[in-house]
Amino acid sequence: MKNNIFSKRIPTIFGLLILVGGLIAGILLVSQRQGLTTQAGPTAQPKNVRISNVGSNSYTVSWTSDVPVTGFLKYSDNPTRLTLPAGDTRDQISGTTNQYTTHYVDVTGLSADKTYYFEIGSGSQTYNDGGRPYQVRTTPQAAAPPEDVISGKILTAAGAGASGAVVYAEITGAQTLSTLTNTDGSWRVALSNARNAGGNFVAYDPTTETITIFVQAGTSGTATAITNTATDNPVPEITLGKTHNFATGEVAPIISDLSGGEPAGGGFATLSDLSQAPEATFSVKLLNPSTEGESLATQTPEFLGTGPVGMAIKLILDTSGQTATATVAASGAWSWSPPIKLSLGSHTIKLQFKENSVDAAFSRGFVIVAAGTGGLPAFTSTPSGTPTATATATPTPTGTSSGLPTVGILTPTYALLIVGIGLFVSGIIWRRRLLAE
Repeated sequence: MKNNIFSKRIPTIFGLLILVGGLIAGILLVSQRQGLTTQAGPTAQPKNVRISNVGSNSYTVSWTSDVPVTGFLKYSDNPTRLTLPAGDTRDQISGTTNQYTTHYVDVTGLSADKTYYFEIGSGSQTYNDGGRPYQVRTTPQAAAPPEDVISGKILTAAGAGASGAVVYAEITGAQTLSTLTNTDGSWRVALSNARNAGGNFVAYDPTTETITIFVQAGTSGTATAITNTATDNPVPEITLGKTHNFATGEVAPIISDLSGGEPAGGGFATLSDLSQAPEATFSVKLLNPSTEGESLATQTPEFLGTGPVGMAIKLILDTSGQTATATVAASGAWSWSPPIKLSLGSHTIKLQFKENSVDAAFSRGFVIVAAGTGGLPAFTSTPSGTPTATATATPTPTGTSSGLPTVGILTPTYALLIVGIGLFVSGIIWRRRLLAE
């Protein structure tokens, strides 16, 4: 008899389980979907991450954020124990902790010719390089050449000194040097500290060597300038939002404000002499990758450039078959990032457009390398797996065409709910009929 009663209750119990399971599954589906897509808007996530000033006992890490936050590093020579802290250079000097949109951290007191690992702290979260720490190797000890300083001043579009802007400088064959502007916008870099990828000091002509300068001022914009060692102390004033060629006297708008800020995860890989680029005679410029065969340490690079406002530029990735059309914004800038990750190895980006009503095109080859290869950082940051990090593993949020974030898909929830209710009701009816018998 007991077995008979128990068997009569099975449909009811089964229906109840399905109902509860449907509700739980629906809640999980909705929460998971929302967790992946409600990241729209300004964030503290690091952008434009760059490693510079790599020497025998120090290196510098810089990045930007959409909103003012505290920036710091956690580093060590052991990738599993990142316990040593390093704060923003400005905070180290002042002895206080402040919030910035441009972040600049000097790590000093290191051993020569040794690999170090680090994570970026930006606001209340920590970020790493695609699930693993960033890494950089210090150079071997070497006798330093006589000091050779380049200097200048960075101005805002309004003509005031740009405080807290990061100035990057490069010469041919050398890794990036950098510094932070003072409160009046002034800056200085010891060009004599330039080293190649092997850690050796680079020899250069003191009067004819081309110097490429890139200024990253976060939400205040960017600037690019080309000069040479004959006119580098001081370099003529550089204004945010412009590109300067002090060799020819040309000044033009440059990518500085793409709809309110730099593209998510964007950044410039290696600077170059823009006057020698293959598209020098065209109105359309490709700034990233900036040189033929350049190595990019991210599989989702941001292709950046400038051109006439409103011009449509067709972009073709020959190796992967991905295509897109980018339109030059009112700022004179365009950008595009392929939605599908590129494989490691050689690729080619081709640009097609109309130049004076005539079809024009040019291509540039580049190489996707593993993050950390050759001292290159990945220029898109991904959140770390630490308990304090709440961001998702997708750095660029998605949303609807209206700009509002998309919400969870409820169809699976409704389906499971209906099935569960149906089985539950059927079980009750069946049980009552059996008892009535």
